[in-house]
Amino acid sequence: MSMPVRPAYRLYQGLWACIDWLYPPRCGGCERIGKHWCAACQEQTRVISELICERCRRPQTRRSVCERCRVSPPDYDALRSWAVFSGPVRNVLHRLKYKREVSLGGVMAQPLIQVIKNLDWRVDLVLPVPLGSERMAERGYNQAALLALPVALELGLAYRSNALRRARETASQVGLDYNERQANVLNAFKATPQVKGASVLVIDDVATSGATLNACASALKEAGAEHAYCLTLARAL
Repeated sequence: MSMPVRPAYRLYQGLWACIDWLYPPRCGGCERIGKHWCAACQEQTRVISELICERCRRPQTRRSVCERCRVSPPDYDALRSWAVFSGPVRNVLHRLKYKREVSLGGVMAQPLIQVIKNLDWRVDLVLPVPLGSERMAERGYNQAALLALPVALELGLAYRSNALRRARETASQVGLDYNERQANVLNAFKATPQVKGASVLVIDDVATSGATLNACASALKEAGAEHAYCLTLARAL
């Protein structure tokens, strides 16, 4: 599906182009000078194929609903990820998340935009998975928001970063098993009345078990959202 570049998104791209002119970019995947994301890193990227769970989009050997989703259906309507969390994709997200290379957000939003254009999701508003106040104070920015804003600008959708918030601080999900991840984020989010009746797209950087995104979807549905779709740049296997 072909769509025109919207004025707000053109301005967003122009601002980053000026910064790149002043400070030549390095590839987020391999650190080569010249581009934020080079052709060599794209070639090494394991884009997720159509052999996925029809509900959670977890890669598997055939296209069907996976056992986990059959036993315990998630609250989100669908989850989609662009690529496997490995190699250059892992590197670029590490730099975006921990090295303050915020310019990578707009660049890596490009594949997310293409994924959305190829889907039949009806979306009214876009929002990022929110950070807790402690982590936001420590990092200074939300990497999910750096991906979500350009997606909303390009697609001409409403962006509401405050429509979903952390109701409580949670421990890092790193190192936790599936059940521990579910328990860690249980009732961790609250949505505002802005989402009532809306079809919402929630964006994050990486999905592992899908527990965080499911907790977001649960909060959105509780606040009256009609649909909750989830999209991440990467999926950890």
